[in-house]
Amino acid sequence: MSSFTTVVNEKHRIILDEFDSAENKILTAYDEALLKRLEIGSKQIIRLLEDLVSKFDSIIELPRKNLKKRTFKMIEPVDLFIETFEQTSDIDWFFHMAHDADPKIFKALESYTNQKPGIYKFINTLSEDMDNLKDNNVFRDLKTAVTNKEYRKITYIESNLEYDNLRCLKLLFIDNNWYIATIGEDDILRLSRISFIKKIEYATNMGSYQISKVKKQLDFLDKKMQNSLTRYDKPIQTATLKIDSTKAKYFKKNMKKFMSTQKYKDTLLDGSILFTLDYTQPLEILPFIQGWLPHMTIIEPPELKVAYINNLNKMLEVQPV
Repeated sequence: MSSFTTVVNEKHRIILDEFDSAENKILTAYDEALLKRLEIGSKQIIRLLEDLVSKFDSIIELPRKNLKKRTFKMIEPVDLFIETFEQTSDIDWFFHMAHDADPKIFKALESYTNQKPGIYKFINTLSEDMDNLKDNNVFRDLKTAVTNKEYRKITYIESNLEYDNLRCLKLLFIDNNWYIATIGEDDILRLSRISFIKKIEYATNMGSYQISKVKKQLDFLDKKMQNSLTRYDKPIQTATLKIDSTKAKYFKKNMKKFMSTQKYKDTLLDGSILFTLDYTQPLEILPFIQGWLPHMTIIEPPELKVAYINNLNKMLEVQPV
């Protein structure tokens, strides 16, 4: 894969969009859609295509044999998207371009970004529409802060509250939404939904933090973060659950886990299965349990049963409109 330092410009973006939608990922400088969108001549388009060939290993010019016009092809869209992700400053454009492309692009991007130290972490499959991010400058500013290990002041849309001197630790994609993991002056790790952030500013503390000072929180993110409701400041507890025989096949020992801390424990004589889940607060796992009603039972701890029953009672108290 080639590397380059020039950020993809607007004309390049249009050509990449056209590659993405073109049959067999093939373009010439005379494609009507391309001429119409770029509003320039074919000779200028040829130069842009040549520029992309020099920048991306994933775009090549086909041999002229039997071809009346110079023809260009996108051969490895996965690599192209990964290269573009690293280079573009326009996050919104990138995700819209990728959204309708080959689904394996997101899997490759997830794998790639999880290998990038310190910036991203994908806990769920990528699917959030970036239109939901109110201000894409927020995403870019947060990426800069994470990359440079900097502090930021964050203002939230609904409450209009400001939090100063937040260490921006990592961008997370979790529960189908983007979050920023930050550490406050109390050293507690918290997640904030990026689409709920109104404004990002430089913090009072203009310096950068040391990774060695946040190692404990990073370890928690990498090893213990289960979903957006996992709490760093709460002790980890373990729940023992039972799924009845009619749904037990989904929870057998070698089946894919529904939650990262899920552990098979035993198969009972009636065919039901016991398993455990770790959690830091009831809300972290109660929606999952509720989704398996009436087939799942809480065995222990008692306080989780109480929280579950209270939730069910509140639901039953709601009167129909």
